Amino acid sequence: MARTKLKQYVDTITVDQDDLDDLAEAMSDVLKYGVIQMDDNKLANMASLTASVIGIVFNLVRPLSIAVGVVGLVASLSPNLKKQLEDNIRIAIDDMHDTRRFMKRNGYRKAKLEFPFMDYEDIRLITGRGNILRLQDKNGRWEQP
Repeated sequence: MARTKLKQYVDTITVDQDDLDDLAEAMSDVLKYGVIQMDDNKLANMASLTASVIGIVFNLVRPLSIAVGVVGLVASLSPNLKKQLEDNIRIAIDDMHDTRRFMKRNGYRKAKLEFPFMDYEDIRLITGRGNILRLQDKNGRWEQP
């Protein structure tokens, strides 16, 4: 598969704390089963690929589509690029956990976040640290960080 199908860009998502937990879990499964083990069957069967996470990030409706797409992407990468993808997904997962903890400690309900994404055919993955654009407090007011 040609690398020319790869596209990198920045996009925003709006999530609450539960969404961030679900997203971090899904990305952890993508990392473990899709990038490291390259097992599309295990990845497709992971409970973390819930409908809400699929809608927020992956732009697909079926976990099998995500699994096949991720494994296809990884198979097309050189070992060096595969390692970079693995490292960037780890950074994204850690950042999601840090952001959720920050929201919880400071009483924020939702966050509008800007993340780096990578598209490959019909999948998109978060591939790095996010940027908090706005936060919603417990009264529903949005504020700048």
